[in-house]
Amino acid sequence: MSDLAGGVGITTWEECLPVERCGRSRDTKKKLYDLQSKKNQSIHFVPSLIRKLFHKSEAPKDGLTQPQREAIVDLLNYCMYADNLVFLAEDRLITDTVAKFNWEPKVPFDQFDARSINNARTARENQGHREEFLAWIRDRLGTAVVKGQALDLCQELFVADGARSDEEDAVLQNLRELLE
Repeated sequence: MSDLAGGVGITTWEECLPVERCGRSRDTKKKLYDLQSKKNQSIHFVPSLIRKLFHKSEAPKDGLTQPQREAIVDLLNYCMYADNLVFLAEDRLITDTVAKFNWEPKVPFDQFDARSINNARTARENQGHREEFLAWIRDRLGTAVVKGQALDLCQELFVADGARSDEEDAVLQNLRELLE
């Protein structure tokens, strides 16, 4: 019981209905009701917020599986090292591409990218590893549509620095044969 209403014991705002009894105006009662209503809304809001935070969407917005995203990044890193020159514009294109992906947080992108760059460098230097690496990329890309998207991104990457080198032309031709 509360002694806020001039000595009259009141437990809820409903008990304040007779204004003479509790000395509160109708505005005060409305404010009390509004606060109680907001409190109830927040109780119902929390479960829906939790559901939104932890609900896994059925289909990714980019239309790709995580292995396809990873294969595209592997391929772009391989292409970035095709001419043994790395330009900021090429790195930016990869960063912008990944920003459009719904990257699954199980493996943070930075960790994946470090491994991917290492694999791409090794593939450039070692013919046996290159064939294995590119076959692995091809298998993860899967569909012809995704392979086409990956080739288009490679072409964009090759001209991102302003010109396409002979090494890049040769790599692009090999990729076309591999992926088509």
